[in-house]
Amino acid sequence: MDALRVFPGPLAPVELVGGKAASLMRMLEAGLPVPPGATLTTAFFEPWFAQLRETSAWRALAAGEPESWTSACAAVKAEVPALELDARQREVLDALDSALVGERFAVRSSSPQEDLASASFAGGYETCLGVTRAGLEAALRRCFASSLDARVLHYKRAHGFDPLAPSVAVIVQVQVASEVAGVGFSIDPLTNDYDHAVFDAAWGLGEVVVSGAVSPDHFVVDKHARTILERRLGTKQRALRLDPESGTRADEQPRQELCLSDAQLLELADAIGRIEALFGFPVDIEWAYAEGELRLLQARAITAWVPLPESMATAPGERRRLYMDIGLSGGLTINAPITALGESWMAAFTGWLVRTYLGELPMTIGPEDRLWMLEGGRMYQDLSNLLRVMSPAQLAKGQEQADGLSAAILANVERDRYRARRRPSWMSPWLLFAYPRAVWRMRRALAWAARAAWAPEAARQRFDAEIAAFEAEMRALPEDASVAELIEGWSLRVIRHVIEVTMPGMAIGLGGLGLVERLLPAKAQAQREALTRGFEGNVVVEMGAALFRVANLLEPEARADPEALADALERRALPEPALAAWDDFLARFGWRGPDEVDLGSPRYADAPIIAARQLCTMGASGFDPQAVHERSVARRRAAAAEALACVGPLRRRLLRRALRWVECFAGVRDTPKHEYLLFFAALRRRARAEGQRFVGAGRLDDAEDFVHLRLEQLEAGREDPSLDLRALAANNAAAHARLRRLVKRFPAVIDSRGRILGPAPSEERPGELRGHPISAGVARGRVKVLERADAKPVLPGEVLVAHTTDPGWTPLFVNAGAIVLEVGGVLQHGAVVAREYGKPCVAGIPGLLERLEDGQLVEVDGGAGVVRIVPDDEAV
Repeated sequence: MDALRVFPGPLAPVELVGGKAASLMRMLEAGLPVPPGATLTTAFFEPWFAQLRETSAWRALAAGEPESWTSACAAVKAEVPALELDARQREVLDALDSALVGERFAVRSSSPQEDLASASFAGGYETCLGVTRAGLEAALRRCFASSLDARVLHYKRAHGFDPLAPSVAVIVQVQVASEVAGVGFSIDPLTNDYDHAVFDAAWGLGEVVVSGAVSPDHFVVDKHARTILERRLGTKQRALRLDPESGTRADEQPRQELCLSDAQLLELADAIGRIEALFGFPVDIEWAYAEGELRLLQARAITAWVPLPESMATAPGERRRLYMDIGLSGGLTINAPITALGESWMAAFTGWLVRTYLGELPMTIGPEDRLWMLEGGRMYQDLSNLLRVMSPAQLAKGQEQADGLSAAILANVERDRYRARRRPSWMSPWLLFAYPRAVWRMRRALAWAARAAWAPEAARQRFDAEIAAFEAEMRALPEDASVAELIEGWSLRVIRHVIEVTMPGMAIGLGGLGLVERLLPAKAQAQREALTRGFEGNVVVEMGAALFRVANLLEPEARADPEALADALERRALPEPALAAWDDFLARFGWRGPDEVDLGSPRYADAPIIAARQLCTMGASGFDPQAVHERSVARRRAAAAEALACVGPLRRRLLRRALRWVECFAGVRDTPKHEYLLFFAALRRRARAEGQRFVGAGRLDDAEDFVHLRLEQLEAGREDPSLDLRALAANNAAAHARLRRLVKRFPAVIDSRGRILGPAPSEERPGELRGHPISAGVARGRVKVLERADAKPVLPGEVLVAHTTDPGWTPLFVNAGAIVLEVGGVLQHGAVVAREYGKPCVAGIPGLLERLEDGQLVEVDGGAGVVRIVPDDEAV
């Protein structure tokens, strides 16, 4: 019958029995040791939901806002004890009673949305242990009522389920009277290592482990090598056991010894490996040992882990390779999966760059020869090959300016473990010819740098003229050209402009800053900080100031609702001064936006809602970024004059030249990216136009689906009308959505078996988080943690906490009292803007987003690189 499914028995759909029961049935079918039982299906409980929908409590819940769900859900749950069982339900309960074996049962919810690969709902639903036959109905009602809990509704809403469409099944299993029980993970939840299974265990029933009521024994096992890597004794303060009178009882004095033998650990590792292989993804399980026999009580997908593409993973037991995610820093700064369109374009653009300066490679580059790869929605560098010629310390030194956290991790790498055994194919005598050829082909860039070093003022005038000419050319690209035609016709022009014009200017500016740092004597410490900010011509700083001007010209009521403001911008239903400022912003920065290196990401010009969300909070801060920047410029110039007076004649001549380089070119730090993104935006417009044509031809469902087609698929679709673009886009979109769902924060360094590497432990005082000083100053404010730039508004004075930021986050800095980043260095975009805005900034704090939460009061000391959590008794 549809209302009752007994197991062992035929498999049943998740929609009928729920995720938890479906997993148990699947494991039983595979021959795994699961206790027998039965499931009251979603069909059994539908009459109760129908009764609830007729109540005033349900109508109040349905009409209320999420903020009212706690009290509204409590009112609905209060109706559950009075729900009537109809004749059909009573008949099913009689059948359940006949099917069950034993006198004590574990009763657990099993929602159709629970224990799925996309959502676990861990801890959201009810479990009742040691239930007697007489107590079954009450336990069923408790499990049913848990599907109406406010926590469940909020979780559903956050994961894209309809919170007001409840559905639940309930499992009734023979209660296992376990001597030892606990949980297990088929990959290490701390390090993400694919080969390591982790088990937590305690005496008695496993509920004390699941609920966190005890400190369990902890074990780590290499499930492929079948070796036990770690045993850690827990205090196991108490044990929960079955009791014939009350159902369960607590034993407050359990034995203080390890509760699992080595043989049991290896049996558990074998079992969890079988389950992982059966399901095809990492799992966590609940298990128990009763009378020495293993019983599996639950298995569900681990919903937060970092997968690697198959081409980057090595087999278990093979020598591991080491990768660094260069999408997190180095000018890209994107903590999101890159779309199929963006990934394929970045690969093509990189190929053009290599061929332009190195020519065609005379050897085959195999999977183990690569220096970098664009796969799995990210851009990685293969460090194993670099470790053949560089030490970890040298790798770390190269990362210090871009990302202090990556540098600290690299300094802690075991070279012998990760160094490639085989010499990559490109490490050959060919390099003797390649380097001179590359230098010759970059002669224009070298000449540019020499001119800028010798006559920086004249070089800056020519620099600005080249920028203006390039931008005019990019704006005049033919509208009827295809994506492939644009790439073929203009990629070389873009690369030569960026590498041979803008990069030399940036190099001279950075070189000037470095030379100033070395030439300043200790007595000029007061001038040192002022000389690191106040650089004119930084396009990212100007972008924030330009958007602030728009906000300043809007009436407060226009900034009340982002959706309404975006609509008004599109309809041009705003006062003329505000529209003129908006037009100026789009003309100068319309091709920018959050996650902008990905061709699949919308720009300010594509989606005004991006800017509207930022505009709605900008005007409230009273912080004028342009005025602050102008004061910084004046202070830097005054500090330069003071510094010159502090040194002797010879050093003064060198310092004066370095300061001229800084004056002319330190502000162009972000210009190379600004320039190539103009071409990226043109490619995006053409790709979107292709998508619209495919929609018109019935080959795509939505014009925005173009972002899920690779460049070669777009071109093939133009040439072959029979190509199923809808299927290609759906497949790529599913892979992108899976990665976005699984990974909240991409790790800086990861190996080929998924292990996430970290820095050596740092010494921190209690209540302190220590990172790297980025921008001096001290500020106190409430934490605002952001996973994405548009996740929520940053209110005036709040401390912006993020994994990493790109220039599209810059407008958020206007309101922020301080900025704290997990990934970043002194040259990262966020660091540059923080200094220009005079905001304290700290970066390079491992696990930052797990260590701070919204609303915490913190004090950020950007000069010391310390974030202090302010105790409640200090809060004003």
